[in-house]
Amino acid sequence: MNASIKDSDTKIISNFLCDGGGSMELLMTSVHGPYSIIYYDCEQQVLWIGRDPIGRISLLWNISAEKLIVTSVGHKDIGDLEEVPAIGLFRFDLNACKLEPQLYQWSHTRFDCDYDIPNELQYFKQTCVQHVSNPEDSILQQNDQLNISELLLHQEFCKNVSNLIHYLSQSVEKRTTINPKACKMCEFKCDHAKIAILFSGGIDSALLALLASKYVESDEPIDLLNVSFERPANSGNFECPDRQTCLNTLGELKTLCPTRQWNLIKIDIPSVELQQKRLDTIRHLIYPLKTVLDDSLGCSLWFAARGLGKCNGKSYKTPARVLLSGMGADELLGGYTRYRKILQRHGWQSLNEELDKDFSKIPSRNLGRDNRVCCDHGRQLRTPYLDENVIEFIRGLAPWQRCWPKEPYPINLGEKLLLRLAAFKLGLVNAACLPKRALQFGSRIANKKENGSDLSDRL
Repeated sequence: MNASIKDSDTKIISNFLCDGGGSMELLMTSVHGPYSIIYYDCEQQVLWIGRDPIGRISLLWNISAEKLIVTSVGHKDIGDLEEVPAIGLFRFDLNACKLEPQLYQWSHTRFDCDYDIPNELQYFKQTCVQHVSNPEDSILQQNDQLNISELLLHQEFCKNVSNLIHYLSQSVEKRTTINPKACKMCEFKCDHAKIAILFSGGIDSALLALLASKYVESDEPIDLLNVSFERPANSGNFECPDRQTCLNTLGELKTLCPTRQWNLIKIDIPSVELQQKRLDTIRHLIYPLKTVLDDSLGCSLWFAARGLGKCNGKSYKTPARVLLSGMGADELLGGYTRYRKILQRHGWQSLNEELDKDFSKIPSRNLGRDNRVCCDHGRQLRTPYLDENVIEFIRGLAPWQRCWPKEPYPINLGEKLLLRLAAFKLGLVNAACLPKRALQFGSRIANKKENGSDLSDRL
């Protein structure tokens, strides 16, 4: 199905289904990009519900025998809402005695469920894993003294690094150029920032910022959003690890892109404001998720997406319509520190299974919540690492081609090795060697004594 990007997506879909006589199954296997869909076929008395296979747009539901609630955002007073699983398209026959959906399941998902599954739908291409025969043949196994510049010269990594830069560049280009020419404050084309980046200064956001600068118009600034929370035991202290990291990385970006105007927005959140906004708004956006980790990440993203802080010492609120996030890089490229223990104890096959499991959990664990939180400010969250072509390329690689979380290589090289090589090649020499730091700890919102999977008593 071909259509101009100038057309309304709702119009395109309506024309295809109503005028062209196309089927919902055929339509949704040909649509790429983030979406959630609720389509009522009046003639057939059928309701279709679904999220894109990566789960980038929120959709919640509550199904009972007599009633169906479907909504993009909930409220704690609406009980028993659940995230619509991003595992396929759900078809409700409204003439049936009981509301029970049939599932047209995406073929790449492996989800145990009780739904009636009449058919599978293929979304991702079948990938043929291209890799050396086994990790024992890797140059990393044979030589434990290589540095990042030496690895870049080796045939084992050279092509994969180039391909990652190619696909990620394409992804960033789409997400920075296909958007309105006016910012949120203006009605017509303007030279204010249209793109903002959730910016910790780490490798994921640094690489997005560098690539975005290639495609954002040269006379437009790019806003970098960095959030920090007041330390409860030290009133008025907003110092946090991510703040210093982002200042260092900003210096590197200015060196690589000297003509670009970078607006670093320092977003400092007092404890009183955090508690009030969480109670009034954020907890309803996070719902139905309710863990300590959901609380920490949801609050961090809500304040970052609000974009209200100080730029060069003056009060500033980003006018950007689009927010870029590094979500997905850790799951795809092996960024979590626990991967090192899994590899050490159980081997590469277990690590590969863990990477697959973490990727499959992204829709339910992160993306719906993040979409709801950011859209509350009228901004669209875009995730370049979760572009379909980027995903297909990376998941076509063996785990040891993505990362090498193994001694003697340290965490600031072995974890997300392929991404670090790409960043280094593009000139981010310092950012490429920064260790992973979780947002909730980098911004100082989380208490390390709490277990992230426990239910939060603050929500």
